Order: sequence, then C-alpha cells, then structure tokens
Amino acid sequence: PSKILLMLRRYDHNELGIEGHNLHQWLFETGLHYFVSEIMATLDIDDADEIARSLSRTFQVCDTLRISVSRNFKRVYRYDGHNMIADWKISSLACYLIVINSNPGNERVAKAQLYFAMKMEKVDREN
Repeated sequence: PSKILLMLRRYDHNELGIEGHNLHQWLFETGLHYFVSEIMATLDIDDADEIARSLSRTFQVCDTLRISVSRNFKRVYRYDGHNMIADWKISSLACYLIVINSNPGNERVAKAQLYFAMKMEKVDREN
C-alpha cells in the first residue's frame, strides 16, 4: 500500500479511538444513565402530554430546591429505527423525581412510587 493509504488508515484508527473515548465519556462519566423515553415506557406511559407534565413538575422541583438541571438532564436526539426523536438522558435522581412526579392513577407509577417510599422507610429504620 502507498504511504498515503497507510497514513489514512492510521488516521482513521486514531479518529475512531477518540470518538470511542468521547462516546464513553458522554455515556458513562456524566452520571446520566437513563433515558426518559425508556423510563416512561417501563411505566406504561406513552402520552406525550402526560410525559410533558411529569417533566414540567420535575423541573419545577429542581428549580425550587436549586437542584442543577444541567447535571441531571441532557437533551439528546435518538434514532428509533424510523425517526429521529427528542429524548432526555437523565441521572438516578432525575429518574426518581420523574417517577414521583408522574400520575399515580397509573398502576405502574403507583407501584414505583410505593417501591421508593418503602425503600426510604427501610433507610430511615436502618439509621
């Protein structure tokens, strides 16, 4: 192979390594481990208005308590196989806040809220 071809291969390899590092850093080092769309699907919530209400209440909690939105939420765009969709990459705290700010009239939401309440009660008893 020519020297130019070898240089291009080396460049491509280095570029892939840098991209891989950046992807790893974005996915794992930020503490944002969940997607709102996946949490809502787990809770059997597919209504866009209901999702927006849960997020709005969660952002209000963050604002009231001065919890950093930028450290707990990141707007992302994902391809679902057919369309580009807007989503949020979120932290564990944000996931918890979204669950407790979702509609308890939904059985899965109510069960998740009860789960978190029981978990907190257990922590309180241990302390």
